[in-house]
Amino acid sequence: MTKKPQNASEAMSMAKEKEGDDIFLVRLTREELEKSGFDTSDFTPFEYVDIYLGYWEGEYDIKYRFDSDPRTDYYERPKDVGGLENFMEDIAMYLSFQEEDE
Repeated sequence: MTKKPQNASEAMSMAKEKEGDDIFLVRLTREELEKSGFDTSDFTPFEYVDIYLGYWEGEYDIKYRFDSDPRTDYYERPKDVGGLENFMEDIAMYLSFQEEDE
């Protein structure tokens, strides 16, 4: 089984090492995703979202996959959330949900 990242820096290192392969961060319900500050109003109804961190061609992204349907994949990059610092804060927040589930 793949080791789960403990913090944003570790997750980013793991993603970079596995360039082209996503690192699973957490599965959240719609309610949990909304609590995180993510605006779900533009998305069709869903029960849960799997959140991954990826690294491809020198750029990180967070992938949101709704109800395990690849056709619903939505990506955010650091530039989409106001820079790398905000991006890392998002990763840390998602990892904190993972800790609450354990």
